[in-house]
Amino acid sequence: MPDSNLPAPNNPEAFLGDLTASSIEPSTRTSHQTLAQPTRDFDDFALFIDSMTIPYTDGIAAAFVGQPLLPFSPSPLFGPQMPQCSYAQWQNPSVVSRDMTATHTSAPYLLDEFSSTFPSFESCPSEKFRQEPWRLTQQDWGHLTAEIQLFTSVLPADFFPPSRHTMARYIATYFSGFHRHLPFLHLPTFSYAQYPVDLILAMAAIGAQSSFDHDNAVMFFRTSQAIVTERLRCHKAEQCRRTFSAEHGLPTDSQAPNPRWLRDSSSVQELPPGMSANGHSTSQFGALSAAKTLLLLMAIATWANSKAIYNEAIGLQNTLSSLVREERFLEAQTQTPENITWHKWINIEGFKRTATIIFCFFIFHTIVYDTPPPILNCELDIYLPSREKDWAAASEKDWQAARKESEPESAFQSSFSYLFSKQRGDSNETPKGHSSLGGYALILALIQHIYFLRKTSKCKAPPEQGIAPTDVAAVEQALRNWQNGWYMDPESSFSPGSPQGPISFNSTALLRMAYIRLTVDVGPWRSLNTHDPHGIAQSIHQSPDLEPSHKLTRAVLYSAHALSIPVKIGVNIVARSQAFIWSLQHALCALECAFVISKWLIAMHYRSPDAPLDEDESRLLAYIVDMVAEADPGFYFESNRGVAPHIPDLCSRVIKIWAKLLSGEAVWDVVRMIGKVLEVYGQMLERQAAA
Repeated sequence: MPDSNLPAPNNPEAFLGDLTASSIEPSTRTSHQTLAQPTRDFDDFALFIDSMTIPYTDGIAAAFVGQPLLPFSPSPLFGPQMPQCSYAQWQNPSVVSRDMTATHTSAPYLLDEFSSTFPSFESCPSEKFRQEPWRLTQQDWGHLTAEIQLFTSVLPADFFPPSRHTMARYIATYFSGFHRHLPFLHLPTFSYAQYPVDLILAMAAIGAQSSFDHDNAVMFFRTSQAIVTERLRCHKAEQCRRTFSAEHGLPTDSQAPNPRWLRDSSSVQELPPGMSANGHSTSQFGALSAAKTLLLLMAIATWANSKAIYNEAIGLQNTLSSLVREERFLEAQTQTPENITWHKWINIEGFKRTATIIFCFFIFHTIVYDTPPPILNCELDIYLPSREKDWAAASEKDWQAARKESEPESAFQSSFSYLFSKQRGDSNETPKGHSSLGGYALILALIQHIYFLRKTSKCKAPPEQGIAPTDVAAVEQALRNWQNGWYMDPESSFSPGSPQGPISFNSTALLRMAYIRLTVDVGPWRSLNTHDPHGIAQSIHQSPDLEPSHKLTRAVLYSAHALSIPVKIGVNIVARSQAFIWSLQHALCALECAFVISKWLIAMHYRSPDAPLDEDESRLLAYIVDMVAEADPGFYFESNRGVAPHIPDLCSRVIKIWAKLLSGEAVWDVVRMIGKVLEVYGQMLERQAAA
């Protein structure tokens, strides 16, 4: 096939029409017959993956490429060490405070620069030291520990203060991993004094989990949860006190004094809903900071995947949704004024990103647990976040240069409505693009829309059940418009190692999920809230057969395209690196893709001889055969020996490839559970094929 006939490599739907059917023999158009041998040169699949731009250097190796060598340190070699203290000592704040005060202004010592410098006896004043934003100084550590002391009455019994360097390592791990997938904190201006200690502990919990320090992750999670819960309790008590005082004509300060942490803490400056960029909140309770903390805790509880933690995830969801509504996050004034300063823009953009990611994460709960989201699409009335390049600008000068290249952000409601518009050839209206995070929110909003369409369709009489054709057509139009916007985004990429971050890449997994869910009701058949891999695999295996259709063929194509990316990179490489690079969205998508591919192949196997495969189905089968042969050496060897595999064998091998991709060490338990589900499901299919 000449290169000039190749479609756009990143458009699976266009690719479907141009696949050659040369590797499918006419005999494969009948049921219960064997597949033809895959082409020895993998004509279709090889041409497709060769046209993709995902070099291995964008994978796990990218984490080590371009890292600076260790610069010489201007710090003295030794200095006073941090005093060690037990939890019992923490119960006596005066002792700890006295010890901490003695070290607040002490000179940094060798371990200050442990991760970034060579040790040196001499300072190097001619060389300017480049400091990481998350570097935890002795003064920062003293500030954090002093703030923790204010909450000794609510700290868990098993809490103990970690070392300063352990904390710094966890925060660095948070920014190098989790933050890249959900960037709502502004890394260039990050400082420990800027955020409350419960948020820092929540970040450390994720960093500890990402470092496989599970016990510390649980301890940080419990401590952060206890502190933010106490803040919320005192905030509600203060609101009740003020309301009671106002109703009875009493002075607002006539009641009992505020708790010590509220009296002693500095004001949290953040942009509240409804306030212009010319002012700041002086409230000592930071609703936005509390929302960020609850968001991270909810993420930990969701991905931890234990029944006890699941209950906490739902409880945190309820607390966070109540806070969002009480503080009116959903209708905040977030349009960026002209001639805004960098720091004021950071406040507005940070609020937009936090509110947007909270909205997105609520939809993740819908995907994982098949439950209604607490915030509906029609309720989110803010402007979409800006581009990642703007958010990552390291200085005001870099930000001004990046903003000149960025288009003004549009409102979420207008952008979502635009997705359903029909663009005619004679229209002067140009397609709308969107930022990576904006597109991420829009595709999740479409998944929420599909969820409600499918749920309401079940109220109809059995013959009428299913999403109405008019609704299907409208969503398909929206998905096409979303794809056009994705292509218009200069930061869009099919690579998990994109310099602008993996958000755009993660959105492609959600697009596949949207197409699958529009075609197949997958939610009830993969009930992850049971936390039982064998039960979930059995549920998938016993789910009803799928009826072949053009729409199903397209959903299978998107699923096969999802598998082709790790096959291109290398299944073993991805299996060993997915814990650090691939997002949880891809693990969730993998389960649904494997479900749809396997059910489609089974439908092809049992298809009546009177209903032969159409051209698209034949091409798609050839594509899957070639892809499995590329990923599975045993399958390739057998096919080259002239052994034509049955479709059931092909089906089990596809599931085994998916299972292998998720078999490596994973940070989050939910990924390991999905890998186990696919492993068990593959064994069931293998036994069925051998029967």
